[in-house]
Amino acid sequence: MKNQEIATMLREIADFLEIQEAEYKPRAYRTAARNIESLSEDIEDIHARGELEEIEGVGESIGEKIAEYLETGELEYYEGLKADLPVDIETITSVEGVGPKTAKKLYLEVGIKTLDDLESAAEKGEIADLEGFGEKSQQNILDHIERAKESQERMLLGRAFPIAQDIETRLHDDDAFDQVDIVGSFRRRRPTVGDIDILATASVPETAMERFCTHDDVKEVLSRGETKSSVVVSGDLQMDLRIVDGTEYGSALVYFTGSKDHNITLRNWAIDRDWKLNEYGLFDVSGVDTEEDSQRAGERLASETEADVYDTLDLAWIPPEIREDTGEIDAAAAGELPDLVEIDDVRGDLQLHTDYSDGSHSVREMAEAAAERELEYVLVTDHGPHAPIPSTLDEETFEEQVADVEAANEDLNITVLQGIEAEITEDGLELPESWYDHCDLIVAGMHSTPSDPTERIVDALVESPIDIFAHPSNRLINEREPLDLDTETVMETAAEENVAIEINAQPQRLDLDWASVKEYRNTVSYVVSTDAHTTGELDFMHLGVAQARRGWCEASNVLNTHSLDDLLSFFE
Repeated sequence: MKNQEIATMLREIADFLEIQEAEYKPRAYRTAARNIESLSEDIEDIHARGELEEIEGVGESIGEKIAEYLETGELEYYEGLKADLPVDIETITSVEGVGPKTAKKLYLEVGIKTLDDLESAAEKGEIADLEGFGEKSQQNILDHIERAKESQERMLLGRAFPIAQDIETRLHDDDAFDQVDIVGSFRRRRPTVGDIDILATASVPETAMERFCTHDDVKEVLSRGETKSSVVVSGDLQMDLRIVDGTEYGSALVYFTGSKDHNITLRNWAIDRDWKLNEYGLFDVSGVDTEEDSQRAGERLASETEADVYDTLDLAWIPPEIREDTGEIDAAAAGELPDLVEIDDVRGDLQLHTDYSDGSHSVREMAEAAAERELEYVLVTDHGPHAPIPSTLDEETFEEQVADVEAANEDLNITVLQGIEAEITEDGLELPESWYDHCDLIVAGMHSTPSDPTERIVDALVESPIDIFAHPSNRLINEREPLDLDTETVMETAAEENVAIEINAQPQRLDLDWASVKEYRNTVSYVVSTDAHTTGELDFMHLGVAQARRGWCEASNVLNTHSLDDLLSFFE
C-alpha cells in the first residue's frame, strides 16, 4: 500500500515549490497529499481502474505524476527538484521553526543538507551569525532537534495504521497463516509506533515466512529466519514477523503486546502464587528444582489463549489499550475494569471543516460522507477570524455557510449542526455577535503558543460562550511541544462552566493525551471529534476512540455517544 509513500512525496514537492515561491501549487500538492493519506483504499487499485483524478484534489497534472511513480518507481519531476536543492527537506523541516524557505537559506549559506548537518552547525554557533537568526533562534533549533530525531524513529499511529492493517488483512487471507495479530505498541494504540511487530501461527512456518518476505509491499528484507523475519515495507515502515507454536499463542500474545511495565506486574502476580509467566506460558514451578532454568519448566497451567492466561491468574481479560500498569491489574482482580467505549457507540462528530476555510469538501459532501458512516449528526466548525491560517470565515461566507447547512438539513438523512472553531485570543473569541445566534454549538481552541496559556484559556472558558474546548494542549506529536498548562485548573474550570473537553482524533494531535483523559475522566465530559478536513479523515474517529479507551473512558464519559437531544440538553 503506497498511499503514505506518495503522500510524503507530494508534501516534499510542495515544500520545494514553496521555496521557489510558486503560487497555488504548494497548497494543491498538500491538499492532494492529505486526501491520499486519508484514503481507505489502496491507491494502486485506484490507479489500476484509471480513477486517480477522481480523488479530491488530484487533477490531470498531479494524477500523471502519481501514475508515473506507481508504474516506474520514480518521478522525474520530483528527482529534478531534489537535484536543484539536494536537501533532506522532510527531516529538516520536521524541526519546529524550520520551514522550507529557511531550509533553503541554511543550505545556501551554511551547506546544511541533513538533520545531522543542522545539529552540528547549531552546536558550532554557525546559525546565530546568519541574517534573520541570532542566538535565540539557534538555541530553539537545538532544543527541537531531539524531537525531530524521535519523529524519524517513531511513526504516528494514524500514518502507520492503514499500512499495517493492509498487511495484517493480507496475511489473514493467506492460507499459509493460521492466526495473525499485530502486537506491541500498535495493539495498545499508543500515539506513535516504532517497528510493527506481528505474531502468527502457521502449520508450515517456512511457507508463511516465504509469503511474508515476498509480499508485494516489501521493499527490503532485513533478516530472514525460520521463526522470525524483518522487512521494510512501503512507507519505510519496518515489520517484524514472529511465528510461534499454536499451543503457546495466548501467552505470546500477552508477552509481545506489553507494555513492559504491565508484564512485570503480571509476572509478579504469578510469582506470588509460586508460578512463572513468560512468552511460552503460565507454569506452576512450586515443585521445580530452582536450578532448572528452562523457560518451559514446571506444569503448564495456561498458554493457548489470552483469556486462559488472565483467567488462570484470577483476572478478567484486560483490553490491550489499558495495559500500561496504571491500575488495570488490580481493577481486573476486583472485577472493576471499565466497560470501555467502542467505535460503534459514537453517534456524531463534533468538529469538521469544509472548503469554507481549510477543508477540501463542501458542507454537503462532508455531511453525506458522515451519513454513509452511519453517523446521526455532525457539527460544522470552520475557522473563525483570527485563526492563524490562510482561509477563515468572514461575515459574508458565514452567512453562505448557514444557508448551505440549512439546505443540507432539508434533504439529507443526518442532522448538520452549525458551529464554528473560534480562536482563543488575548481578548476572548472576538466573534461578531450575530454569529452566536446562528450557531448550535461553539468550539474554541488555540493555535498559537502564548506566554500565558492557562490564564488566557481560563478567562475564555469563564467569559465566553464556549461549549467545547478543542485540542487542549495544542500539541503536534513529533513536531510541537504541548502548551505549558496548569491542566488541573483548566479542567476544573471547564467542569464549572459546563464546557466539554475534546479528544481530537487527528493523528498528529490525539489531544487531550490519554494519561490526562484518564486523570480527569470523572471531572469533565469529553467529546471525541475527528477534526476532519476531508471526507476520508472522518475515518480517524477510531484513533480518537482508542485514546479515550486508553484513558479508561466508558460511553457515558463521551457526549457524542448520546442522542442529539441528550447532547444538546447537556449544553443548555
